[in-house]
Parts: sequence; structure tokens; C-alpha cells
Amino acid sequence: MASIFKKVSGSYEVQWGPRNKRRSKSFKTKKEAREFALAVEKTTEEKAASITFYSWLENYRDTESIKKRGAREERIRISRLMRSPLAEKNLTDLRQEDFQAWVENRQNEPSPTGGKITPATVIREFTTMLTILNFAVKKGFLKKNPAQGVELPEPPPHRERVASERDQEALLLACGWDGESVPKNNTQLTILTFLFSCRTGMRASEILAIEDAWIEGPVIHLPKEATKTATRRDVALNSEAIRLLNLARQCKPRNDNSARIFSTLSNGNRDTLFRKVRDRAGLGPVCDSRGNVIKEGLNFHDGRATFATWAASPDPKTGAPRLDVLALARQTGHKNLKMLQRYYRESAENIAKRLD
Repeated sequence: MASIFKKVSGSYEVQWGPRNKRRSKSFKTKKEAREFALAVEKTTEEKAASITFYSWLENYRDTESIKKRGAREERIRISRLMRSPLAEKNLTDLRQEDFQAWVENRQNEPSPTGGKITPATVIREFTTMLTILNFAVKKGFLKKNPAQGVELPEPPPHRERVASERDQEALLLACGWDGESVPKNNTQLTILTFLFSCRTGMRASEILAIEDAWIEGPVIHLPKEATKTATRRDVALNSEAIRLLNLARQCKPRNDNSARIFSTLSNGNRDTLFRKVRDRAGLGPVCDSRGNVIKEGLNFHDGRATFATWAASPDPKTGAPRLDVLALARQTGHKNLKMLQRYYRESAENIAKRLD
């Protein structure tokens, strides 16, 4: 309970908090001191009644999201949620039916790339909201998460896309690079980065962070700060991956003092440039007249699946997989083998050939 004391100087002091952690603040008038005392005596839930979901989303985006590895993507999702009708409500006025209505409306909205918003997008955005509301519960602003129990759309089936040799040739043609000479611009460097992912199984963020200090012979020592799982990992390089890395070094401007080999690329411009080249190469998603995806477009992340599928397939010389499951998991950084299974995308046609 807050207490008010008049000081010798004539001002008023408010003291509040537990005995061993009392806090205090001084005011010129007794009225100001009384108003402050009433404010600090409010419960956290009472304070939450005057906080809009918009301001809570904004606060989380600017104070919590920035601490995460996927900060850029999460901040974009939160900024989008701040434009929804949900954001206009007070935190304590949110109900399960509000979030159920949001899910139903969101999955019927048009996608910027054509068709409707995919179930995966809806699930990702809802999961972000769930996390933010759980944070409000943890801080005592809510008794329970009002979004719990909401029915979500069925998650999409696992992707089956890999970058075939023909796809990779199409990307080279679309960016005007022969794959042998030093890339002349960031567009060509982006395609080199994708080919490097196809030959190592590395994530885009990991590749863009590579420094020469991490490389020792045919191995890249990834520090935990550079990996999605916050666990250090060693990535083996074959001769083709080493060749691509050497080309990337030569592409770096001479006056660039950055420690990163791919210093001229960020995740943002890398993503934009890859999509442009992919669409120019005719490798984007194919939709029918109703907006249904009938053929998956090639994503940069499919480079990891391309490598995993190639590495787990039989070597023509030995007939055995190039990497066993445990070695492959060490290379890609998967701790859950079920998750690794999603990255093995051998076609049924190729499997049938091996059955004969």
C-alpha cells in the first residue's frame, strides 16, 4: 500500500512497495502525491483495462522482438497485426470469439502474390499473437490467454519442391550468369548464394554471415550466434561449395572492410532479388483460376531440401547414401530427425527406378 508523508521542505513524498524494497517519489502538492499513490495501488489487471492491444503489440515489437533471431519477420507480422480491427480493442476486452473471427477473415483475404492467404501464413501470424498474449499473462496483465482454444485451418502438406539441375540452369540464365565467372552484381551473387545452399544445406542467414575466420580447410565453423538453433555447428564443404565460396570472395568490393564474405547482401535484398530471378525464370508458383496453387514455386529455403535429398540419395558409384542420417543431421543442424525427414524430397519416379 502506498503512503504519503509531508517533508520538512513542504513537498510530499509517496512511498510504496514491499518493506525491503520500498520506493519513493516526491511531489510539490498533496494532490499530485495522492493521484500518484492511487495509480501505483492499481493492480496490473486494472492497468491492463486501459491498454489497447495495439499498444501492447507495439511495445512487444519494439522491446521483445528485437531480441530474437527472427526479429525482422516477426516485426513485419506484428506491424501487420497492428492494422487489424483486433488492435483497436483494450487488452482485457479481447475474447476467444474475436480471434476466431480474425482467423476466418484472414484466411479469406487476398494474397499479394495472387490467390488467398495460405493456411501457413494464418498459422504463423496467429502463433505470433499467441506468444504476445502469453507474455501479457506472464507479466500479470491478463489472467489467461483469450486466444487459447481457437480453431486454426489445417496446416498445409509438407513442401515437395527441390531445385533440379534444370531449375538451377534456368536461374543462371535468368540472372545472366554462367556460374563459372565472378558474379558482376548482387543479383548474380544471390543466385550463387542459393547454389551454395543447395551444396551445403545451410540457411540463407547462415551463409550471409560467413566470415573467413570461420573457415578451416573444407569446414565452416558456425558459431552459435549465427545459427537458428543457437548451437554451434560444423558444416563440411565439397569441392563445388569451396569453388562458389572463392567466387564470392572475389565479388567483394576492395574497399569493403566488413568481415562478412557476402557483405553486400542482407536477408532483405537477398530475398527480393531471388524472387525476381525466380519469377523471371518461370519458377514461381502456378495457380488456377480460383487462386489454388497447383504447382509450388521455388523458395530459397528449398536449397536446404535440395542438399538433403541429394545427400541422402544413393551415390551412383557405391549405391550407398552419400551421408547417413546422423551425418546429414549434423550437417544441416537438425536435432529432431522427424523435422529432417521433411527435407528429404525424392520423387516417387526416382524411388521407383531404384526398386527395379
